[in-house]
Amino acid sequence: MAQKSTSDSLIYTTTDVWPTYPQGYQALYSFICSTINVPASEIPTEKNKNTVYVRFVVEKDGSINNFEVMRGINKICDTEALRVAKLMSDWNPGGTNKYNKFKPLRMYMMIPIKFFQNFSNCESSYNQIITKK
Repeated sequence: MAQKSTSDSLIYTTTDVWPTYPQGYQALYSFICSTINVPASEIPTEKNKNTVYVRFVVEKDGSINNFEVMRGINKICDTEALRVAKLMSDWNPGGTNKYNKFKPLRMYMMIPIKFFQNFSNCESSYNQIITKK
């Protein structure tokens, strides 16, 4: 009896080629900042405690699913971070480049979703992340 390969069900955490947001990270962070909608009273005022980390799977075709909060702030912000993440457009899949041939793989991705009192503070914070790369 032949056994079915489980390689299609594996989800990788690292590989040669990482998934990317189609319009780039600047567009991703701009999307996040313009989509978040949480009352200011729910946002922590401490700078290092305003980020929810959301993990999801980028499938071989670029679709995204299996969203979960890996590190949250509070129930309202965590729920909003998941809502925003689920609204993202599909990603470019990650994978491996063996023998100059790209093979897409299912991969975990994790993104920070930051909460600020206003849009400009949000964008400037993400711009600092981009310039550090």
